[in-house]
Formats: sequence, C-alpha cells, structure tokens
Amino acid sequence: MMRLPKAGSVRTRTTLVAAGVVGLALMVSGLGLTGLVRHRLIDAERVAARVRADDVVALAQTGTLPNPLSYPGEESGATQVLDANGKVIDTTDNLEDDSPLSSLRPPVGEHASEVRTDVSLEDDDRYLIVATTAVVSGQRLTVQAAASLAAADATVATLVGTLSWGIPLLILLVAATTRLLVGRALRPVGAITREVADISQVDLHRRVPEPTTKDEIARLAITMNQMLARLESSSARQQRFVADASHEMRSPLASSRAVLEVAALHPGSANDLVAAINDSLIDHRRLEALVADLLLLARLDGSQTTTRRAPTDVVALAREVVERRIETDVTLVSHSTNIGDIGDAIVMADRPQLDRVLTNLLDNAARHRRSRTEVTVDRHGATVDITVDDDGPGIPEIDRKRVFQPFIRLDEARTAELGTGLGLAIVAEIVSDLEGRVRVDDSPLGGARFVVCLPAP
Repeated sequence: MMRLPKAGSVRTRTTLVAAGVVGLALMVSGLGLTGLVRHRLIDAERVAARVRADDVVALAQTGTLPNPLSYPGEESGATQVLDANGKVIDTTDNLEDDSPLSSLRPPVGEHASEVRTDVSLEDDDRYLIVATTAVVSGQRLTVQAAASLAAADATVATLVGTLSWGIPLLILLVAATTRLLVGRALRPVGAITREVADISQVDLHRRVPEPTTKDEIARLAITMNQMLARLESSSARQQRFVADASHEMRSPLASSRAVLEVAALHPGSANDLVAAINDSLIDHRRLEALVADLLLLARLDGSQTTTRRAPTDVVALAREVVERRIETDVTLVSHSTNIGDIGDAIVMADRPQLDRVLTNLLDNAARHRRSRTEVTVDRHGATVDITVDDDGPGIPEIDRKRVFQPFIRLDEARTAELGTGLGLAIVAEIVSDLEGRVRVDDSPLGGARFVVCLPAP
C-alpha cells in the first residue's frame, strides 16, 4: 500500500505552520516587550535625574547650594553645576575630573537629556544625563544630573536571556502539542485511507469506519460510505445490465443460427431457402433494434443535453407523432381550452429525444392495448404534462416502478416480438435528463396511463 512521505503529510505541514506562526508571534511580542521595558526603565531614571536637577536649581535659588554637592544614592550617579561659560562651579565628589558631563545647554526653564557611555566615573556603565538651565541672581546656571542605567540594562539583559530560551521552548511545546493533536484528529483519516485503498471492484460492499465525533472527518466518512453504496448499486446495475443484454442478444443470434444451419443441411426448394432467409432477417432486425437501443441508453446514462435544448411545441410534436402511427384509433385530445394556442405548451427540450419519448410510449401502448390509444397534452402551472392512455390490461401497482428498468418485461409480455425491453428505460432516462418525471397510473380507458411531466419555461 502506497504511503505519502512524512514530510508531505498534513500533520507535518500543520505542525510547521503552527510552530512558525507561534514563533513569529512570540518573537515580535518579545521584541515589543523588551523595547517597552527598556523604555519604561529609562523613563524612570530620566524622571529621577530631572528631579535631582530641579532640586539643585532650587538650592541655588535659595543660596544654600552645598559644595561639593551630595544627595542620597550618589554612588549610582553624579551632578554638576555649570556657569554661563560652561565651567564647572559645583559638583559631586565622585567625578574623576572637572570636565562637564555633557554638552547639553537647554534654554532657560527647559530640560534636555541624552545617554552617554564616556562619563568620567569609576565604572563604564551607560548613563542618562538630564540638563536644565535657570537664572540665579542674574547668573545663568546649567545643572546636569547623571543617572546610571546599569540596573535598567541588567533588567533588560535578564529579560532577553529569559526570552532567548523561553521562546524556543514554547515553540517546541506548541509544535509537539500540535503534532499530537493533529495526529489524533487525522487518525480516522488514516483508517479511511487504508480501507479505501484495500477496496476493489469485488469489495464494494465494504465500508470505511465512521468516527463517533460530529466533526468534518465524521462527515467525510459518512459521505465516503454513501459514495461506496452508490458505486455498489451502480456496479450491480451494470452487471445486471450486461447479463440481460447478453441474454437478449443471444436469443435472436441463436434463433437465426438455428434457421440458417437447418437451411444449410436441408436446403430444399428455393422457396424454402427464401423462407429461411426471411426468418433469419427477422431475428437480425430484432438484434439491430436491440443494439440501437443499447447504444442510445448508454449515451443517455448520466448525459446532459442542455446544449441541444431549444423551445419545443409539445402539441405540434405530439400531433406529428400521432399522425405517423400505423395502428388505428390513436387520437390526440386535450382538456385545456387554450392548449392549441401557440406557446401554451412549450418546453425546453431536445426535439428528437422528446420525439423518442412519445414514440416509445405509443409503441408500448400498441403492444398492450385492445383497440384504443389516447394522447393528451396539458399545461398545469409550471409543468407541461403528456399523458398516454390505452385500454389494455394495465400494470399492477407493484410493478409500476420496475417497468422503467432495462429488460424488464411483465409476465404476459415475455414474447420475442414485443420489443427489446428497453423502450421505457429510455423514456425514463430522457425525461430525467430533461429534469422531468414519469409515472404510471390507472387509465380511465381501463388500461395503463403513462404521465410525463416536463418543466415549462
């Protein structure tokens, strides 16, 4: 049994897609989270440095500015006061030299900030520097406060490290879970595939297992079993059709062969030979009619003739068919007052096929009637109805569906001269192809009534 490669399976593709989508989402989320945390931590340090700078400005304005500057937690930062020329006039004692922390000189009353790594402190951490300018006793002073970003950077580094192993772990977890769940979900599909692969022409009675769930796979199994049932029924009908066709063709061939063999062994007079030939021709004509009906039925089986359909006047066609009949007392009647009007009984149909329907129904009536046949064409709402009545023995209700099957002849009709047994089957196929329906009822004349209902435009 052929198996698809694992790399091309739905399970593998679904796992890869799920892992890829989740991995991409986690990486984007991780980048966004890292950026957000870094931004928030730096903002917190910026606020703290700005508060220190404003405090120093307040001390300067009150004349209580200490020298050197000092504030709680100064080991993680530094502060300088610059004059208008940029000279350091006051500073915390943790700076290694007297050079300004930054070149920032914002306008009076405003604040500016930047991140630097070359601050002259004892470590090499990154520092956020906030500067503000004020006028104190007529002198322009700039206060610069530096806050270490070591804690913020350490927090971000820890977060990045956690995400660097957490995201792959989550991706692997999602992939494993997806593969497990998809594998369990597709397990019935594997059972269906194995069962269908083992079913052959002689095993159409077998069915695939149907899951107890109410999901798409259960519906797939149910649909598959319905298809197998249709295939089994179609195969059985085909086998019966082939067997019946072989039997029906064998009879005229055997009869003709027997007549010719007798004539060959005992030629007799010329008249005897002519009689034998005529008998053989009767069988050949019957065989020819059977083959023609078989070919027509094969072409009709499952075919659609929408491309050959055209507006067809059923009354005019029925009149033509009735006028061709060689038997007597075949009449076209109507119970509708306007049925003869143009356009009153128009259907979309293939005219030769509709002609064949009427001809076959009249042939069937001619074989079984006593003396009378009536054809009626009526319009009933959305349908045009063709009715063929005869005064024969009628058809029992139990057999009214069987008569439309190929080679079905009722007991009183099983004689060689009464047709091929395909006429009504051809009628049923053509009517079905025209999206109509055909049925058998009791006729007011005492025999059978065949009613064909075709959709009107």
